[in-house]
Amino acid sequence: MSLLNRFYGNDKAKEALVFYQRDGRFPHGILLEGEEGSGRKTFARLIAAAALCEGENPPCGQCRQCRKIFKGIHPDVQMIAPEPGKKSFQKEQIERLRADAWVKPNEAPRKVYILCETQYMTSWAQNALLKLLEEPPAGVLFLLTCDNRSRLLETVRSRVVALPLAGPGEALTAKALLEQIPELGEEKARKAAAQSGGNVGRAKKLLADEKYAALLEKAVDLCSKMETADRFGILQVLAGFENDREGLLQCLEQVRQLLAKNTKDSFFAKNTRQFRILPLQAGRVLGIIEQGLEYARQNMSMTLLTTWLGAGIGSAFEE
Repeated sequence: MSLLNRFYGNDKAKEALVFYQRDGRFPHGILLEGEEGSGRKTFARLIAAAALCEGENPPCGQCRQCRKIFKGIHPDVQMIAPEPGKKSFQKEQIERLRADAWVKPNEAPRKVYILCETQYMTSWAQNALLKLLEEPPAGVLFLLTCDNRSRLLETVRSRVVALPLAGPGEALTAKALLEQIPELGEEKARKAAAQSGGNVGRAKKLLADEKYAALLEKAVDLCSKMETADRFGILQVLAGFENDREGLLQCLEQVRQLLAKNTKDSFFAKNTRQFRILPLQAGRVLGIIEQGLEYARQNMSMTLLTTWLGAGIGSAFEE
């Protein structure tokens, strides 16, 4: 049985992968777009396994190639992400990638590079990657993950095939949790699935990390205040982070993920919207959050930052 059957939801993405595998020809670049916890890295590994699988019903999960990929020890499958403590890719990482891509595979018929969180690539890094995507080495597959393709350069987006991913919904999320954590119990599984908005990765993190659960609760509270244009309530929630810069950064990232469902051109807008916020308003808030995240990384005073964010987000709901 193919491992794809254990990846719930996202039928179109799975159908595309089956087509590529049966056809024997993969695009040289695939972009996996989805919110945190939607399974971008998991699906990237499934694509890599399907491309290199030696068994029946790829990815089989049992052959030598599949086992090495899922253990993270395959010499021809590399996962590249921003280094710990860094928010963006380093120049040296991209330079190593550009050099290594031209080296022949060690044991597989092709090489696979999984580039995680490419929304954090600088313009320089994206342009350096673009050169590889425009003239890719033979037998090399580039898998990019990001939360929103609009954060990548248009020239990069035009060189890859985009496969949107989303959480499978509450029922399938609860089912996945019970399969992966049998001792959890149905009640806790359903509760975590509901709190996560039907997102498996987010649900697992909620169960394992109390701080993450508390930050998500605050992010949901902030979005709820936006629904009613409660400017004072928005300021109150943000003021709670005056002495917690890292907490504010994580909360804003969660808000950004939650509101991605409300943007007009978002894949997630096709699914159930979590908040009654118009696409135009959500777009304004997301722009303010992006600028706020940048200010936070520049060490702006927390009092000034939370006040600026509160005023900016509140103004997004003015007529």
